[in-house]
Amino acid sequence: MVKRLHKKWMLSLAAVLGAGSIVACSNSGAPGGVTKSAAESPRDSSGKFDPPVTITTGRVLSPTVKFKAGETIEDNVHTRWMKDNMGIIVKHQFVVNNDNDFDVKMRLLLASNDPLPDAFQLSNVTLIDEMIQSGKVMALDDAIEKYAPQRIKDLYAKYPDGFNMFKRNGKTYGIPFYESLTGGTIMWARQDWLDQLKLPQPKTLDEMEKVLDAFTNQDPDGNGKKDTFGLALSIKDRVNGARATADWVFGAYGNYIPFQWGKDKDGKLVYGSIQPSVKQALGKLRDWMQKGYIDPEAGLKDANKAAESFVNGSAGMVAGEYFMYPVPLLDTQKNNPKANFQPIPLPAGPEGHIGRNETPMVKRGMMFNKDFKNIDAWFAYYNTMFGYQFFDKESPFYLGTHDGYDYVMLDGKPVYFDFEKNGVPKDKWPLPDGKTPIEAKAYASLIGGTNLNRPYSYDEGIMKFANDPKATPSNPIEDSIKDRVPVHQLAGKVRVEQNKYDIKDEFKGAPTQTMRTKKELLEKMEKETFNQIIYGKLPLEAFDKFVSDWKANGGDQITKEVNEWYQSLGAQK
Repeated sequence: MVKRLHKKWMLSLAAVLGAGSIVACSNSGAPGGVTKSAAESPRDSSGKFDPPVTITTGRVLSPTVKFKAGETIEDNVHTRWMKDNMGIIVKHQFVVNNDNDFDVKMRLLLASNDPLPDAFQLSNVTLIDEMIQSGKVMALDDAIEKYAPQRIKDLYAKYPDGFNMFKRNGKTYGIPFYESLTGGTIMWARQDWLDQLKLPQPKTLDEMEKVLDAFTNQDPDGNGKKDTFGLALSIKDRVNGARATADWVFGAYGNYIPFQWGKDKDGKLVYGSIQPSVKQALGKLRDWMQKGYIDPEAGLKDANKAAESFVNGSAGMVAGEYFMYPVPLLDTQKNNPKANFQPIPLPAGPEGHIGRNETPMVKRGMMFNKDFKNIDAWFAYYNTMFGYQFFDKESPFYLGTHDGYDYVMLDGKPVYFDFEKNGVPKDKWPLPDGKTPIEAKAYASLIGGTNLNRPYSYDEGIMKFANDPKATPSNPIEDSIKDRVPVHQLAGKVRVEQNKYDIKDEFKGAPTQTMRTKKELLEKMEKETFNQIIYGKLPLEAFDKFVSDWKANGGDQITKEVNEWYQSLGAQK
């Protein structure tokens, strides 16, 4: 079966690459785009580059990445596969073990005017901007049109905002690597406490307040002590983190979230933290804190520490990701075997608003030296590595990256972990422990050594098995979802059904000129003011002074610069 798939894949590769060469021959080079020489990588009849093309890169390689004996990042199962099957040789211009060292190395290359690697992954938006301003990276609009297969173009057309961190003046300078978007706030509630107090799951903010009051004052755990409170919350760093968060309170009052940029009625970008609806939400949190509904140490605890208040049975509600199950929420039942926690939807505010933080769609992407001659080869490799996310059964990576590494074939089926327990012979174990796979995707340096994703790629499977636990999986992603316990399946369903309430952060660019000197002080002022309002150390009216001070101390200029960036995308809506 593997040989048959490989043959079909090679024929498909030949067709894709052949089509690319026909198109490329009809287009001449353009400044900042694809040069004529870059469009002429010779290939044999199977589509393999012949002679082989060499692509240089630089990357972060975590010290935790494992190799089999004799293998290195330069010579391993994946680099050999690339050379043997695609005619692509990878050379590492440098390898470091953390993001900070990588950024320093790239800046040194810019400062010294030394050549950049052909292809490299970036996530630091400031460095991305520096690369674009240097004029040393390739504008990719022509290359995308010439070499990206239709399924990739369709993905880009569906999620065009993914390019925003790489666009300047209407040109595209990077290929975004999308996130799978499995985040997004939901509520976790102690259902046994609701049952004990004969309360329904809250659907509105008013109903939530009644529940929080009961959890605080009516002894929901039945131990005869006043030792519980309603909401586990962290506001130590910001009021709208990802876990033990209050983002849903702000979303209940309107379309603006603190520390994010939204749109006003005229389509201009405005800072969420200074909008009137944020003042309303702060007033509600202040009221809840004064009534004892919120963890009094919310301003001291980080998100994980705050969530422990739910796990240890002190709090009856916590807001966070659906994947808080199994860790840390499973420990709730270790602490109290009778505890019953359930995921519930976010409640609606006084005017029916529901909202939560946006989960960033793109955090990183690939950029290219403007003199790179083999961009067609990179796109061919990228498309091949992306195939499994489109459930392409002819992809050589449909089941995983490499047999004997992140999976082992046994009796015609893949085994992904616990190899000894699942009957895999010892000589086929990826590692001597007989349990752990080797994440061979980490060897794929030309995509940064990380997973490629389609946005919301897990959602269809989540809904499928939440609605029918006995359904049959039809692809590897669904296979990874099917055995989740019911509470985990339900949590995923709650998250998916409320995706429509994500409140977008519209600003994806590098810090503007004024942000670089003013943002830290403005955010410090914001955090301190919001926390003091919530704790009652400042009156709610202090919000109005904060807004005035924020505008006067650089905020108005930042707003101007943010909108200039937005207009530079060439796609303002």
